Amino acid sequence: MLVVSKPIQFLKTRLPFLFLLTAIGLFPASLTGSEAADKIGLTRGEYSNFQPDGDIRRFEGESLYYDISFLWFNKAATSEIRFFKKAGRYQAELSFETKGVVGWFTSYRKHIYKSTFEITDQGSRVRTTKFQREVVIGDEVEQTVNNLDYQKGVNHWVKYKNRHLELQKEEPIPEGVIQDDILAAFYNFRNGVYGAVKPGASFTIHTIPEKGFDKMTVNVRSEKEARQAEEDDGSEPSNELFLDIKIPKEIFKTKTGTLLIRGSRHLVPTETQVKDYIALGDLRADFNHREFKPPTNFAVQTLSSQ
Repeated sequence: MLVVSKPIQFLKTRLPFLFLLTAIGLFPASLTGSEAADKIGLTRGEYSNFQPDGDIRRFEGESLYYDISFLWFNKAATSEIRFFKKAGRYQAELSFETKGVVGWFTSYRKHIYKSTFEITDQGSRVRTTKFQREVVIGDEVEQTVNNLDYQKGVNHWVKYKNRHLELQKEEPIPEGVIQDDILAAFYNFRNGVYGAVKPGASFTIHTIPEKGFDKMTVNVRSEKEARQAEEDDGSEPSNELFLDIKIPKEIFKTKTGTLLIRGSRHLVPTETQVKDYIALGDLRADFNHREFKPPTNFAVQTLSSQ
């Protein structure tokens, strides 16, 4: 495996070759989003059994798939978000990985985020008991693990560098505060835990502290702002929501922690921009399809973007 200690310098030395690849069509320069499928009367990111709130365990068996584009590379990586039950505990996982030639150019990057939940508030909310983050760049591996004990009011936090313990500490969880990691926030948001998701709404979410940053903010653009955004990027008018989100920048290894999300009214992100990902600029995730495999014998439902 090729290990690149300075990705920016490495990419600069390959620019002529990258432009050649783009010119011959191996890596298309155009980063177009996924097109909507309307095979069952629904637009992209919508599904037949949608409900805006209720028992959050209904997400068990759901997987969302995305194509990742950045720099000159279209569909350079894949990502999956899934909600499942394992060993009697509800869990969620978000993964992202570059592969093949693009992986070689970008030091084979991989991000894996795993959350273990307990179900609270009469089944409507997930609360994180364990959050694991692993970022792999070449042979460099960084891991953090948070174990949250709400009975004791303690967050036990450890960090590993290349599998060796680098730091560990305990931090108090403020009384009355729930610290939602990025995955808990994703599912709680989709279940209306923070309030009704509608144009003009805004939310502040307490999260696991990261370098002094202990809140996430979500702002849903107004109808007027959403339509202006569509006009600016030349896309067709739609009924989709546009969200501006700020998260701790360490989570996705970005410079600012800024996410721009376009999503369906069924609260499935259809396009996501991760701004200023270190060394690679803006990343774009385009919705590919949704799969739903419930824990019963019901038929598998698939909503494709193609």
